Amino acid sequence: MRRRSLRFLGALLLLSCAAGAAQAAQYPPGPGGAFPDTLIKIDYIQNPGAVPHPVNPDTVWGIGGIITGFDNFPTGFGFYIQNSQGGSYSGVDVFTGANAYNDDVSPALALGDSVFCYGRLDEFTGLTELRGFNASGFAGGPIVRRISTGNALPAFHVGTVNELRLLPTNPNGELWEGCLVKIREKMRVARIHPVGGINNQMLVANTCVGPVCDSVYIDCSTLSFNPVGVGSIGALVDSVQGIMGQVTSTPSRYTIQLRDANDIFDPATPPSISDAYFITPDTIRVIFDHNVTQASANNTANYTIGSTLGPPSSATRQVKNNVVHLKVLPGTSGAAQSVTVSNVVSTGGVTMVGAQPRNMFEGIVSIAMVQAPQLDSLAKIPCEDRSAFAGAGGGAAAGASGNRITIRGVCLAGYAGGQTYFLESAGGGVRSGVTVFAPISNLQAGHQYVLAGAIQEFFAETEFTNNVYVKDEGVVAAPAPAVQTVGVLRDNSCDATQSVSNAEDYEDMLVKVVNVTTTEDRNPGASFFVAGPYPSNPDTILIDNNMTRTFDPVLTQRVDVTGILELASSVNAGSNWRIQPRGNSDVIPTQTAGVGGNPDAISFAVAPNPARSARVTFALPHRDQVRIAVYDLAGRLRSVLADGEFPAGTHTLSWNGRDMEGNKVGSGVFFYKLKVAGQEFKQRGVLLN
Repeated sequence: MRRRSLRFLGALLLLSCAAGAAQAAQYPPGPGGAFPDTLIKIDYIQNPGAVPHPVNPDTVWGIGGIITGFDNFPTGFGFYIQNSQGGSYSGVDVFTGANAYNDDVSPALALGDSVFCYGRLDEFTGLTELRGFNASGFAGGPIVRRISTGNALPAFHVGTVNELRLLPTNPNGELWEGCLVKIREKMRVARIHPVGGINNQMLVANTCVGPVCDSVYIDCSTLSFNPVGVGSIGALVDSVQGIMGQVTSTPSRYTIQLRDANDIFDPATPPSISDAYFITPDTIRVIFDHNVTQASANNTANYTIGSTLGPPSSATRQVKNNVVHLKVLPGTSGAAQSVTVSNVVSTGGVTMVGAQPRNMFEGIVSIAMVQAPQLDSLAKIPCEDRSAFAGAGGGAAAGASGNRITIRGVCLAGYAGGQTYFLESAGGGVRSGVTVFAPISNLQAGHQYVLAGAIQEFFAETEFTNNVYVKDEGVVAAPAPAVQTVGVLRDNSCDATQSVSNAEDYEDMLVKVVNVTTTEDRNPGASFFVAGPYPSNPDTILIDNNMTRTFDPVLTQRVDVTGILELASSVNAGSNWRIQPRGNSDVIPTQTAGVGGNPDAISFAVAPNPARSARVTFALPHRDQVRIAVYDLAGRLRSVLADGEFPAGTHTLSWNGRDMEGNKVGSGVFFYKLKVAGQEFKQRGVLLN
């Protein structure tokens, strides 16, 4: 079982049970069949009296509509579409699951886009959905084609609490499922569900006519990146609007799903901060759970940055009236920071209750800083190599997320249809890569992004998660792959003294192993193991196949492999490192057999380690230009051991710990870099006085 499968196992089981329930039909069926030229209207799917009426598990080639809202949860990515004219039976959910919602469209889909969607129909706990063609609904995802942008949304259906009540027996629920609806009656909050998970921050609002009380169920988080707050029990709600859906529960119930703070008007509830994070080194984005007045939002006296820095230099309410940008003095990247807000007023005229702080990390934090091991964790027994920015837990299980953090990196690749991506700092270097799990929009390989979210340790792998903000900074060249040995890249040990190179130094980075040998004969596109460098090194590592690749591994074949070094984890199997090639061009067969006793491949080693005088050994299969230099932890050049042409064969040099001026550099950790044949090899060593 792969590392993410635990998260989706329950949903997959539910879906697979329904896959073969009936003989599937295709709509339209094509020439010669009924309705051969008819694109399926949403009414045909939702209205049981419509002709034709596709049902689960029929496939539908073309449902058209206007996008009215997005489902943002990692286990339920999707969006809603509705016919432009509105009316009953005119809306439906398009479920994309782990494939994220902008599957086949770039740039990302947006509200008001007109799209046609192609896939298989399903009923998920009563909610009609269009899924991918695969029986599970996860692999591949539905096909999405954008027709136009900037269209007006369909008109809201204005109903009553009684008409849109939550009960599964409500005959009106199916009429308006997937549609924009609105209630203008006064309601009061009767019950709140502040529990974690997909149903986070939901409430029930009710109204009574005589002895009869009807209730509507309001979902405050599924369609909102930042869950909308609702105040306390008994709070007044003047009106509510959103998309009619069904909550997964026993029994299921109809719900009105809020898309943002503009979908609920609650004059009696004061605003609260729902989120805050940096989007540039000098800009904090503050998000409220209600729309706020411009005068109070732009008053810098209502904000304090940190405990001593005072107010920001400016505060500006954005087009979305619940978002404010604060200009602050740039501080120390990665330092603990906070913003405290008070006296901001909702557009309903209610002032915040007390001062409300939100914690985050300062500025845009480098990935290398995120991946650097927390010293306290290294000192543990057993040792743990974990990020200082992660929440508690991790190791043998998924840990908690830390405070909000903002990072920047170039997207190397992604797989699982938008579920998992890999980012690396444009400048490369050790510890410069990180996994990004389920961002709020698809990332494109070769583009640099600024992302706000949080860090967690997921089964010993440092992971960026809980993404709430994405900025595409355009095309930026990815760093060159780091050339290393299989032995280093498979080393799963925890380096308590940080004195050796191991897999943690290259986690989620683009790496390369040179002149390794396949250890098995597999089918084209299958995963396989390699050993090397050939012939003396017996270390092996898995070359996985989670991305598009058709390379046919043949036993004892020599190859160079480039890919992303990823930690494959599960509860039962422990953790093992694997290389994920991005495509066929990342696996290159080589012909480098040695001649006349010369080495078969480039090698590079530093021994002993630690040492008072380091011995550097390298081997060349052919005559070539060689440069070997020594750098300290700050990246400063301290010595050049070789810079010229060397013949094929094995060579040994030594370093006595003196810099280029002849001065002793003192004890510490140093990096030895070998540059040859357009490649760079690196070793880390400890020098003793």
